[in-house]
Amino acid sequence: MRTLDAVTLSLTGPGSHTIVREPGVGSLSIGPARPGVPPPEVVVGADDTIDWSAFEPLTVPAGYPWPRFFMYQGNDLGIFAWSVTRRIENLEWTPAAPIAVDASAARIGQLSVAVRAPLDIVVPPFPGNCQNFTAAGDLSLLRPALPAGAECPALTFAPDTGPTPAADPVRLPAFPALAHATSVEVNVEPGRQAFDCASLRQFSGVRRLALRGQLTGLAALADLPELTGLQLRYSPDLSDLPPLDSWPQLDVIIGWNIEEATGKRLRGEIRQLTRTAGREWKFASATRLRRPEWFATEYGLPFSGWPKNTARAAVKAYRAAATGIAAATSPDGVEAAIREFVRAVNRLPGIETAEREDAGAAVDQLAAAAPVDVAPDLAQSWFDAERDF
Repeated sequence: MRTLDAVTLSLTGPGSHTIVREPGVGSLSIGPARPGVPPPEVVVGADDTIDWSAFEPLTVPAGYPWPRFFMYQGNDLGIFAWSVTRRIENLEWTPAAPIAVDASAARIGQLSVAVRAPLDIVVPPFPGNCQNFTAAGDLSLLRPALPAGAECPALTFAPDTGPTPAADPVRLPAFPALAHATSVEVNVEPGRQAFDCASLRQFSGVRRLALRGQLTGLAALADLPELTGLQLRYSPDLSDLPPLDSWPQLDVIIGWNIEEATGKRLRGEIRQLTRTAGREWKFASATRLRRPEWFATEYGLPFSGWPKNTARAAVKAYRAAATGIAAATSPDGVEAAIREFVRAVNRLPGIETAEREDAGAAVDQLAAAAPVDVAPDLAQSWFDAERDF
């Protein structure tokens, strides 16, 4: 049996919080309680001032500081000043208001920001202060900078995308302060709005590039001549990917869960460059090649075990609901879309216990993606009220 450790800390006042530490868990969530979602482990107001030094006595049995990983929603910038003296391994930060912060002296190994309001940030430099800087959300609101002469950490971007793959693709804004990055990763979902790779031209000296999801504008990657590593994952269309000999220094190519036609092409090019050009690879593979329908009927959706025709109809209804939910401005709009999805499932044949559970999981996913807060229990009440299976 695991022994839980209750610790009282003076975070916002004397003895203000008691936290329970579980052996083997090195993370801690801090922020406001919100309706319809589980509360963080430490509940504070978004604008509360926190005495971060209260964590300094806490260690794990091996003597390392605890926690290693903070998930903080709020506006107290004291965490960055505190990290100068007490290194943080990983910080996921969601500011709750427009904010500006000079984090150049912060020592945070992995710094992730969720951008929901204008954010001006001086990013900690690589390598001593920060190894990776991740930005997710509405990246048009992000204005990053680096200290003068500093080296850029590895960059990861996860821009917001809409539910419709045919929509105009999303692009990275221009980030001139980060233009000298040598490692860039971009993550979007396969079944949603595509990411336009042409916006990667701003990183002209990038050497390692990792891309995931629905992609377009891949021909622009030929304008990144310094590439030594290219990773492609969960990509349903890579038809305009340049040939591998576009990058003379490329010695790592990974294609994993990508569309079948381009995957086979990559395998042939790897063999050809090895045989005729003497290319030496550190790692080269194209595996888990997928037909286009796999991305529509199986990836990320709970209908993979359904008969093909039934799954196709369920996916179509799910996509329609997701589109309606993305445009919803109130819970009523979310409710209407979910109820219509369930009515569509009602019309499908062969919905038994397993399919009912899958449809319930789909409702959870739809509710979680809503732009307004919808409690999971409320979404499931709509599901139960509407279903006849």
